[in-house]
Amino acid sequence: MAENTLVITGLRVTFSGSEEKVVAVDGIDLTVPRGTVVGLVGESGCGKSVTALSVMGLLPPPGCMEEGNLHFGGQDLAALSEKQRRKLRGDRMAMIFQDPMTSLNPVYSVGRQVAEVLRLHHGLDRHQARTRTEELFRQVGIPDPEARYDAYPRQLSGGLRQRVMIAMAMACQPELLIADEPTTALDGTIQAQILRLMDQLCRDHDTAILLITHNMGVVAQLCDLVYVMYAGQIVEAAEVFSLFRTPRHPYTLGLLNAIPSLEREQDRLDTIQGTVPDLSVLPAGCRFCPRCDRAVPVCTQAVPPLIAVEEGHMVRCFRAREEQT
Repeated sequence: MAENTLVITGLRVTFSGSEEKVVAVDGIDLTVPRGTVVGLVGESGCGKSVTALSVMGLLPPPGCMEEGNLHFGGQDLAALSEKQRRKLRGDRMAMIFQDPMTSLNPVYSVGRQVAEVLRLHHGLDRHQARTRTEELFRQVGIPDPEARYDAYPRQLSGGLRQRVMIAMAMACQPELLIADEPTTALDGTIQAQILRLMDQLCRDHDTAILLITHNMGVVAQLCDLVYVMYAGQIVEAAEVFSLFRTPRHPYTLGLLNAIPSLEREQDRLDTIQGTVPDLSVLPAGCRFCPRCDRAVPVCTQAVPPLIAVEEGHMVRCFRAREEQT
């Protein structure tokens, strides 16, 4: 097995308000081996982005990592000072945020923002940083990189802004790249180009990717391992082929059935009934039980453990060992 770049153990993240405490991430375990793409999948509100921000040390207040361990390249991230975390961010670990328009600074040119990363972490002078930035723009498929260097975010299309974010993230050839919904709001053609670009750049440098998405089609195309997250918990984890061949959790099955298919004749797309529960008012027992059509009485009474149904395939469901129908 490949060396692990990131190991998350027992991560618990809470947000405290004036009257209550909300558990956004509830004791998850997750491993990202070097040189692999690991998908973290689930609907909005399941805790995926909070997990990523915890790794990067960017949890917004009043968020708090109450329990757990975060090991990156053998280092305990929780034991590092904020100054030490800043040295890691953008250098050995980087993140592509969901919306490049709100992540890029509107008052600086995009080239200057990428060059700043190189000057800060690699000590390049202004000319060297510009030359390297233009080279990165060329690598990520930005046309006329010399002119684009001086362009402002508002002057670029969504696809080009996302390529700038990828260039910035890859500038220092990080060991870990966290991509939070990197193709949101992009059309299908640009989405496919961005995914191919991420795969190529990261495999060329043996970089590990943690890809956060709700799109199972993207997972099938890019990922090696998959973790399915629901209401702050991991409910299924497996290699991508195993997950798509034999999904064991009803939530995973619902996500897969929602993928449009040319092989099925259907008037309407399949959906999962209901919504993700309010994390401050979680149902008793299994958190997916109110939306599950396979629930039995025990599902409303106890929290199912995460168990191994076969080697490398973990599921949080009381009925996981039963043969699927």
